[in-house]
Amino acid sequence: MAKRPEAGAELEAAMAAALAAVEQREKSAEPDGQGTVEVEVNTEPPNGDAKPSVTEGELRDQLLRLAADFDNFRKRSARQLEETRKFGIDRLLLDLLPVLDNLERALAHAGDASDPIVQGVRMVAKGFLDTLAQHGVQAFDSVGQVFDPERHEAVGQAPSGTAAPGTILEEMQKGYMLHERLLRAAQVIVAAGTAPDGHGGADERGGASDSDGGREDGR
Repeated sequence: MAKRPEAGAELEAAMAAALAAVEQREKSAEPDGQGTVEVEVNTEPPNGDAKPSVTEGELRDQLLRLAADFDNFRKRSARQLEETRKFGIDRLLLDLLPVLDNLERALAHAGDASDPIVQGVRMVAKGFLDTLAQHGVQAFDSVGQVFDPERHEAVGQAPSGTAAPGTILEEMQKGYMLHERLLRAAQVIVAAGTAPDGHGGADERGGASDSDGGREDGR
């Protein structure tokens, strides 16, 4: 009985045969001798349906649309980043403004302006304002201006013999802008006669009551 060849010898022989077959196939596929191997790729889907081809023009249009979408996204992200940088500290600033209000009230009621303590508080208040200005915060004047509901908050009315109705007579709390946006509305006292919302004041309401009374008398 003949001995069976060892498994290692069989494996080496099989690998040598496979290698020789591959080399022979590569040589037969080299018409110009440059070592090019032709590979056939089946582009048909598994279900057998023909895969739609994309023309060069359609591919170019898709790439242009993709580039335009990416450019719009980049610009939108830059705008959002700039707005965050400019207005992202509004809550912190709103919490700091009452501290500045208290400093200004203390200076308004200070007696001796030459007192070192008063001078120190004034320097602190000025430094506070300068720091806020570096971040785009600016106060705006209201006294003498016409009431603007976008910038002012009316906390009361007062009679005035010289100012027109709706004119701001007194500023109870200063208003501030953050760049081009309103940070805090100013609380003001408005000249009586025309209410800040545009409705008639006390005199106009009184006249309406008199006219109603006259109609009742007539009945």
